[in-house]
Amino acid sequence: MDDPARDGEWRASAEALAAELRELLAAFNTNGPPAAALAEALELARSLRARLEGPPRPRWYQSDDVKRPAYADMSPVRGRLNPVAPPLRIEVLERDPARLRVEGRARLSLAYEAPPRGAHGGWVAALFDDLLSSVQGLSPVPGYTRSLEVRFRAVTPLERELRLEAWLESESGRELRIKGECYAGEKLTAEAEAVFVKAALGEERQVE
Repeated sequence: MDDPARDGEWRASAEALAAELRELLAAFNTNGPPAAALAEALELARSLRARLEGPPRPRWYQSDDVKRPAYADMSPVRGRLNPVAPPLRIEVLERDPARLRVEGRARLSLAYEAPPRGAHGGWVAALFDDLLSSVQGLSPVPGYTRSLEVRFRAVTPLERELRLEAWLESESGRELRIKGECYAGEKLTAEAEAVFVKAALGEERQVE
């Protein structure tokens, strides 16, 4: 299946459009324009949707090029080609197998609000899920999530840069224990701990 995301010009346009759609979602959840303006915006949205018709893009698991980070492109958490994603930006701080560590940064708009001016806990958990998984993905033998526990220490604020850290806490047999923290400025808002199980030799994920 041909993947248009391989084309540099297509990708640049798609990233820019996804970013604009992200801002549109934030504006829709923030502003209260009059009914006439909403009706006009509705017609524009229908026209835009019609322009996006075309052959389906291959999903990340349908890509022939396993070296391309296709999952990261489409992820609802970090995907730069997914307007639903905040997106979470991840940087690898330590690749040593015994000291795996990453940092993530994200800014959540009012589209992710639950408590007043605070992020929905499910989205905080989603940030952790993606971030901690990226740590185990650096392991020589990555694996599967067995459990994820999130402890909320304070409301995670919206429209502020959030800094998340995740690191390999311990390794025992096939199990990797990974921990993480989320900060708004210097304030700790949430902690997480996950257990991953390394894939057995020859074991592969099967996606229908």
